[in-house]
Amino acid sequence: MIRDTLIIIDDSELDLAILNEIFKGLFQVECFSEARRGLTYLHHNSQRVCAVLLDICLERRGEGFTILHQLQGNQETSAVPVVLITTDANEKDVRASVERGAVDFLVKPVDPHTVQERVCNIVRGAWPPASTILDRRPEPEEPVETKQEILMFPNGLSTEEALTVSRQWMEKLEAFCSLRPGLHMEQMRQLGAITTLLARTYVHRHPHQKMTEADAALIGRATVFCDIGLLALPDRVVEGGEEQEGSDAQLYYQHTQLGCDLLTRQGEPVALLSHAADIAKWHHKNVDGSGYPVDADSAEIPISAQLTRTALRIQRYLHYYRGCGDAAERTLHSLRSEIGVTIERELYETVETCLDQLADLLRSN
Repeated sequence: MIRDTLIIIDDSELDLAILNEIFKGLFQVECFSEARRGLTYLHHNSQRVCAVLLDICLERRGEGFTILHQLQGNQETSAVPVVLITTDANEKDVRASVERGAVDFLVKPVDPHTVQERVCNIVRGAWPPASTILDRRPEPEEPVETKQEILMFPNGLSTEEALTVSRQWMEKLEAFCSLRPGLHMEQMRQLGAITTLLARTYVHRHPHQKMTEADAALIGRATVFCDIGLLALPDRVVEGGEEQEGSDAQLYYQHTQLGCDLLTRQGEPVALLSHAADIAKWHHKNVDGSGYPVDADSAEIPISAQLTRTALRIQRYLHYYRGCGDAAERTLHSLRSEIGVTIERELYETVETCLDQLADLLRSN
């Protein structure tokens, strides 16, 4: 019997949704918010399960270690590799995880590409060749042509392909940024991570909206390219930023439209580029109509750009409060005063919902 099933046990519905989205193209994913149900499924399907992702803190801190001990002590499940996940990777927990038989330790929020690679390597190493679904996935018939098509953004580009493209673009953007004063790729990556967290939380809070988990992933990646229009401006204008005056200020304001024009695709839209173009144009526009583009109606601002605008404010406040032990709480307090001016109330409430995860993300950056 082929091992094709990945079990995820986590009491956070949001994290279950995120992990399911990451792995659903690779495995048959079974998600459980209750450990008891997950263990029951595992015992009934032990021959099909190739790995378990297990949150350390379920109903109480350390509960994951108890579940790990049960799995290690049962002959039917002892061979199944267990990867522990948590939002707080302290040295004590890491050491305890290894000592108790976990094969790896992941910290949330996870990077989709990295966690996919690590879990797939674990599955391949745990089971004999040709016994898991990873060994039986068909290879593309024409890999060279497929890669060329992806780089050209064909119609029907899948989410996974779009994320692959965005990684390639990020590498190229990083090379450009390294040669331009005033452009810092590490800040753009951090902005993308913050926006991704906000977008996924927003999807969880508003399940009936048109925005999906796939959109959230693409919006996070698209945010990295929000200031790509700055590459078309002289160094002095880029370094002067928003605070400069005169003709250089007017030139600086044009970078939003320049970025949008660069990312706009003719013909059938591709989601990654559509989000990137919207974000490039609108990410400096406030909900009260201030900001730029100055001649545009704030009612037109897409949610992708609103999320990015919120992430920009978070990033600015966290830089201002860096070194403070309660930087996240101070940031939230400062954002509260911007409701109805810079951001909508529902975006503030989204930040409030994921504040702890936001603090964990920033500690890891």
